[in-house]
Amino acid sequence: MTPAVRQRGSLLAGVLAAVALVAWFLVGLHHTGQTRSHDSKAAVAASAEHLRARLRDADSDGVLTDHEIDEALSHRRPRSLVRSAARTVLVVQIAASDWARCYSCTALPSGAVSSTPFKECPPEPSSGETHAPPTGRPGTPSPG
Repeated sequence: MTPAVRQRGSLLAGVLAAVALVAWFLVGLHHTGQTRSHDSKAAVAASAEHLRARLRDADSDGVLTDHEIDEALSHRRPRSLVRSAARTVLVVQIAASDWARCYSCTALPSGAVSSTPFKECPPEPSSGETHAPPTGRPGTPSPG
């Protein structure tokens, strides 16, 4: 083999090694992003379930008071709160790392509390004001 052929072979091997290294790095970076996203979604779902359980435990008499809601939310402000004789509906945003989701928590006079995710968070009310949840059912995109 001539030195020129050997040099081209070494250069080709170096380029292939660099391409393999870059590909390995990009695959690792993509996998890390997917893992972080999955972990964030799992953390949000777990937080929503803990909130639902805290609301259920706080609701001793079938009516969630402001104090019981404040304790269950751990100083987090609800996006909306609507009370009627038949139920209390609370919309909260739960976030973890790089992902957030809104949930509608419904407390019934029987003491049962359900939690349903929204596909999109409803608009946040202006300061101090609360409003009804969006007209669409939880799990459907909010209008607007």
